[in-house]
Amino acid sequence: MFIGHYSTAFAARAVRPAIPLWHLFVAVQLVDFVWAVLIMIGVEKVRIIPHFMEASNLDLYYMPYTHSLPGCLLWAIGAGIVYALFLTRGRDWRAGLIIGAAVMSHWLLDLIVHTEDLLLYFGGPKVGFGLWNSLLWSQIVEVGLLIGGLILFLMNTKPGGVWGRVSPWALLVVLIGLQAFNHLPVEEPPTPQSFGVLALVGYTILAAAAAFVDKTRVAK
Repeated sequence: MFIGHYSTAFAARAVRPAIPLWHLFVAVQLVDFVWAVLIMIGVEKVRIIPHFMEASNLDLYYMPYTHSLPGCLLWAIGAGIVYALFLTRGRDWRAGLIIGAAVMSHWLLDLIVHTEDLLLYFGGPKVGFGLWNSLLWSQIVEVGLLIGGLILFLMNTKPGGVWGRVSPWALLVVLIGLQAFNHLPVEEPPTPQSFGVLALVGYTILAAAAAFVDKTRVAK
């Protein structure tokens, strides 16, 4: 899953306005930030195979440190503790809990779309419901989740000026555009290393865009 992950960030921002939206954008993709680095240095493995699944070219055959259930749980707990201790200076453990839940949501949403490549526990079976086998339904689910999260965000914030009326919708267009771009046919699949670089750049740009949206909206 790609843009569907950001639905959790928008929804969490509505629940806890004190947490900046860009922090949540990083949190919901934290394990993918780490995954991109690990595939670039060869610790985790991916094969890029055109038409591997109807909605994904990624054969994610080895990623125990980021996308196993215990691995993701450890990242979620660690992120929540670090956030509460250092970014709120121990004053807001609820914010740390929400950040941790946002990180954990990544695995739960990936479970819907991935094929059986998510380790249930170390040395155990791999799971995945395989919605990426359908391009149509996987996109309906992802875009539907994203729009639902954005609606919650809009219901709990108001524009802080002219840009505040436009920025959330501009971000939505960018997200859907990137999702569509991911499914364009390519003559030469990227290498895992170049794919990792693209992923890091994309996630970082989207977090920066979320920071801009935050500056243009205020909590109701």
